[in-house]
Amino acid sequence: MTARAAHVFDLDGVVRDFGPGDVAPSIESALGLPAGHLAATAFRPDLVEPTITGRASFAQWYAAICDALAADLPDGAPVHDQMERWRAHRGTPVASTVARIETLRQAGRRTYLFTNGTDHVPAELRQLGLDHLFDGVLNSAELGVAKPDPAAFAAAHRVIETDLGRSVGPAEVWFTDDRPDNVVAATTFG
Repeated sequence: MTARAAHVFDLDGVVRDFGPGDVAPSIESALGLPAGHLAATAFRPDLVEPTITGRASFAQWYAAICDALAADLPDGAPVHDQMERWRAHRGTPVASTVARIETLRQAGRRTYLFTNGTDHVPAELRQLGLDHLFDGVLNSAELGVAKPDPAAFAAAHRVIETDLGRSVGPAEVWFTDDRPDNVVAATTFG
């Protein structure tokens, strides 16, 4: 393993997975919605982008998702009752990634989480027992800009440099993400 100043991991799809225990299919079934409708609604740009750039909270995003789903259903549909399960399910740790991070930390390496997340990410990390794995959380909701925007990588890099107390060349940072566009943006950043 090459020594790096920092090892940076994406959250969703890398450190945690929403597949195991996914409640979306049962919610969609209970509400009579087509498969994939909940995710398509939740991740509509007009709902998710303000949330992952810190202009809206997780609670506001959740309420907007519920409202949007309710607009697609007959009056009185139990959207909020069903969606409470979605709000409670915050994914499952990816065991192989967690083991790699623990190995890095045992070797004295600095590890960071870089996510297009919400203001709820710190609570989610505690809920999943993952908060101890990172020296810092680089959250788009706090940075005000999301991956793959080059400004997000620049902002995250500045936080790492501040945390390390020194200038760090981009090539000194190891980064992984499950989205190719984010990997390309990181590579372009250096």
